[in-house]
Amino acid sequence: MNLRIYLITALIALVLSGFTFFIDYRIALGIILSAGYSLVNMLMLSGSMKVMMADKESGANYSALIAGNIVRFGLLLVVIYIAVKNPGLFNMYGVAAGFILFMIALIIDALSRRKG
Repeated sequence: MNLRIYLITALIALVLSGFTFFIDYRIALGIILSAGYSLVNMLMLSGSMKVMMADKESGANYSALIAGNIVRFGLLLVVIYIAVKNPGLFNMYGVAAGFILFMIALIIDALSRRKG
């Protein structure tokens, strides 16, 4: 995955959480928590895709891919569990917004690379 997309995601998360910090700090913390998870999730996913593409001829190590997916979804559950158990620190709207920031960064990157 392109480093530019990760930087766009981090920049959007910081700017958005900076704006929302003055409205409600819990929204800002939720955005940071879930955007951080989103970045780690995409790093893990791109790593597993590289392994799968490299092992395509020899047969992909499917048990490692399944274990990677279990870990990624486990991390998702941990983030949601942290947000639900600590409503005084994290707002669920902020957490939901942070989860989609990576997809917004992908769209921004694709539109900026599009040839007129």
